[in-house]
Amino acid sequence: MTADFSPLLNLPFRRAAYSDRTSWYMARCSQLAYTHFEDGQEPQLRSDLKELDLEFVHGLARDKTCGFLARNDRFAVLAFRGTEKNMENILSDIDIRFHHDRSGAKVDRGFTDAYALVAKEINDAIYKLDPGLPLYITGHSLGGALAAIASTRIRPSDRIAACYTYGCPRVGDAEFVNELWRVPVYRQVHSSDIVPRAPFGFGYRQAGDLRYIKPSRTLVENPDSVLFFLSFLFSFLTLLFGRKTVFLNHRIAGYVDALQAWAIQRLKLDAEAKSAQATADAIARPANPVLPPPSGTQPTSPAKP
Repeated sequence: MTADFSPLLNLPFRRAAYSDRTSWYMARCSQLAYTHFEDGQEPQLRSDLKELDLEFVHGLARDKTCGFLARNDRFAVLAFRGTEKNMENILSDIDIRFHHDRSGAKVDRGFTDAYALVAKEINDAIYKLDPGLPLYITGHSLGGALAAIASTRIRPSDRIAACYTYGCPRVGDAEFVNELWRVPVYRQVHSSDIVPRAPFGFGYRQAGDLRYIKPSRTLVENPDSVLFFLSFLFSFLTLLFGRKTVFLNHRIAGYVDALQAWAIQRLKLDAEAKSAQATADAIARPANPVLPPPSGTQPTSPAKP
């Protein structure tokens, strides 16, 4: 019997590869998620989103779970707000007890309960969007954890272009990480940011392709685990013994600034490479190339004197 492979032809063509510019863009959206639209700051949020060519669609505000849905003609963005006031509180938001979801994966109960507050509201808001509009999901700190959970809950998953997280803590176990293989997840970790390493142990795993932001603001893709740990330890101890807060590099503003600088640098390098290639091509090309005679004609003999 011939196998029916027609379902395989329905490709998830909206999914997007990693982009330096998109990483900065989503970090900026994650930063705007801290705007208290629910307390009269919606006009400010709308104005800031307009600078990103986005239109405010819907706001989420249920206890600590806040964020917004925005869109333009090309894509939509679901951005979650992170922990506020005292960033050390992100560690108290983590509940090391696991919640077992329907697939059997274990997910942090605190994060699961926070997402449950807005799950239906998110589904209803997304349902009203054009189904052909790709959806990006993003968030910083607690918002990153909520973004990761949303990436496993929103259906169909094919409409999710990518998930970008910043300073995101560990959310679940290996089974939860497996669920996230359906969606491209890109996690940014800034230098000595300790939050992405919490909670420690208990079977928790990090998910997604890592982009490590060095103190020099350069990015390293999926660094060697030993070198990554040593670099983190050095940055962490430098801040600790320098009597600076060890949460300094957890701020979303630091992520936005570093990613903006890196994206601009990469654009400059790309432009220089294209210019150098164009110059090389011009040098290699003859100034007055001799064209072959048209097809079907005989070469003309030089006239005799």
